[in-house]
Amino acid sequence: MTLPRAMIFTIIALCFEMAWYSVARAAAQPCTLKTAEFCRDTNQLVWSPGFDGEIKRFVGPHTGEFATLQRQVLASLAGPPDRPVEMLGYKAGGWLFSACEAHACSVKGALLLDYDHSIRGLAVFDFGTKGEGNPRLDLILRDPEDTKARDVLAAWANWTIAQDLFTYSGDYVATKLTGITVLPAQHLKD
Repeated sequence: MTLPRAMIFTIIALCFEMAWYSVARAAAQPCTLKTAEFCRDTNQLVWSPGFDGEIKRFVGPHTGEFATLQRQVLASLAGPPDRPVEMLGYKAGGWLFSACEAHACSVKGALLLDYDHSIRGLAVFDFGTKGEGNPRLDLILRDPEDTKARDVLAAWANWTIAQDLFTYSGDYVATKLTGITVLPAQHLKD
């Protein structure tokens, strides 16, 4: 028994429609802190609903060299973005998001999310200007004793120094990270 030609085309069309529907649903997943695996880059995460509030609650009233650390973190993550790095095997996973400040790429930021999408740590790195031999790295950690989070963020800072030295070797003289300030997260309530 053969199916009529129109029925065959209808079945094929339905199969394609169902396939496109599943692709569209996957592509429509929102990028937020709670769905970080769907973020294509750091900017998409930074501009997601609720991101500013979560950063402000995590950082609290700490002050940095030029402004509140809240402002420095948000500015450093809102410029030219990097793609997220999945931290496989790092306490069952997590993500590292990084970027640099718009029009001031010597200032960089990183966000370390835990496997459960909670913020584990934030970093603000100021590579400095020509002649500065002591680049500054401020870390805000959920647990100030979390050496793994500190090591990951310090390794990111050292990697970015190497990238900048390779790219802008005539503009910067700092060749290694020489100081880290670790601050506790605030966990402020609404």
